[in-house]
Amino acid sequence: MIAIYCRVSTDDQQERGTIENQIEFSQKYCDLHELSIFKIYKEDGVSGTIALEDRPVGKQLLKDAKNKKFDTLLLYKLDRLGRSARITLNSIHTLEELNVQIKSMTEPFDTSSPSGRFMITMLAGVADLERSTILERMQLGTNRAAKEGKWLGGIVPYGYYVDDDKYLQINNDIIPGLNLSEADIIKLIFNLTVEKHYSTIKVCDYLNAMNIPTSYEKDNRKISKGKRKVNTAGVWRPGNVLRMLRNTTYKGIHSYGKRSTKKRDLITREVPSIVDIETWEKAQQVIEDNKIEANRNHKRDYLLKGLIKCALCARTYVGTTHGERGYYVCNGKISYRGKCKAKNVSTKYIESIVWNDITSFINNPGETIEILKRNLKSKHDGRVDLLKQKELLDNHMRDKQNEKQSILDLFRKGIINHDDLELQMNKINAEYNNIKNNLDTLIIELEALNDIEDYTKVEEMLVEMKIKISNPNISFEDKRKIIKVLVDKILVDTVEENNSKKAVLNITYSFVQVEKHTVKDS
Repeated sequence: MIAIYCRVSTDDQQERGTIENQIEFSQKYCDLHELSIFKIYKEDGVSGTIALEDRPVGKQLLKDAKNKKFDTLLLYKLDRLGRSARITLNSIHTLEELNVQIKSMTEPFDTSSPSGRFMITMLAGVADLERSTILERMQLGTNRAAKEGKWLGGIVPYGYYVDDDKYLQINNDIIPGLNLSEADIIKLIFNLTVEKHYSTIKVCDYLNAMNIPTSYEKDNRKISKGKRKVNTAGVWRPGNVLRMLRNTTYKGIHSYGKRSTKKRDLITREVPSIVDIETWEKAQQVIEDNKIEANRNHKRDYLLKGLIKCALCARTYVGTTHGERGYYVCNGKISYRGKCKAKNVSTKYIESIVWNDITSFINNPGETIEILKRNLKSKHDGRVDLLKQKELLDNHMRDKQNEKQSILDLFRKGIINHDDLELQMNKINAEYNNIKNNLDTLIIELEALNDIEDYTKVEEMLVEMKIKISNPNISFEDKRKIIKVLVDKILVDTVEENNSKKAVLNITYSFVQVEKHTVKDS
């Protein structure tokens, strides 16, 4: 029984006609030789650089061959199996193992003879050489166009458009309802950074408050998210603003090829500049200064790091400073994340409450020592479950890394374009960061269990803790270690009374169920 395999890629369709040409030729060939056709496998718009088993129709073909539905496969030309010698010969080897004979309707070879198999190797090599030569010529043409300054695809930078001759031009068109152009917004971003020393977060807050559209929102662009497509949020994010500020295109220098997955020389070319070189350089200095300042602010240690959760949005509170004062702030309060309305809590206030409760218990445990014993035993018994959760999250993180590689493979094979690549990578990175945040919280819990294992008996643990807290110069690490053992969780519930917000602290210790405290001021 005869099967026929026809394939064209997008380029083939343009240069050699549609797949119907191959089908028509095949049918006439079979009529002439009085051959009975089991099935014609049509692979339309699929690159020959993809392995046969990875093609939708090719996969079905191999399945049918395995089930002995045909014993001979006819091709218009050998290069329909693949455009590289390796893929072609691998496909032939797979089919021969399934006892399928391969014949070309336009080339003189027969896989059943040694000379025919030699001819196949030669033809596959010629097809590979032909493809490599075409790609080389295309690359030379692409490089020449790039050196001339032409835009060769990809997302056009905010503030620009591509003219009919494919050159990058400054977009001075007014955005409806704003009386500002995209180029004006780029200048505004650099001005806020250079003149006012705004951080990228403050720049985002400013732009979002003015309802200035992002490029995604402006273009009504859609981004793939798993099995569905949704509109992007249309909000400015610090990472995007930082990339803009560091983009040399805005000072008139664009590098072509830096995002290519293949090794190639970068081509630097001049493009119209939106800001002058001096302004761009000053912005880079402000970025570095802000980074140093941020690092300096983060030098403060936070005793309750990772232990405080928000009752409104379930996000973790993080430590920050404002002037000389420290605060725990809900991680959802930053506007580009949805602006949670949770109340800030003074680090001095909440840390002193927790530490006072803990030291009071350690010095006078009383009957609550039995509660502590039960809770610590329960924690220790739950260690196996936490380790399983950690393993699951570790696996999810590896899955996300594999997804990244799969997306890159699809891009390299020409199945998706650069825009799709960037959008999918942003989606995967967001999911990866969410998993990592959950994993970090879980690690804190496991560290607390490791600390519990340092003690064979609760009484012995309390004696050692009592010695440590009696030291007026107790180290931050020792205080943190004690807190992780004795504090289960802290939930901040924000309530409104008489047009003012209060933070109700629900603190769960290992030695008592819940202690409630109310914060009246930040």
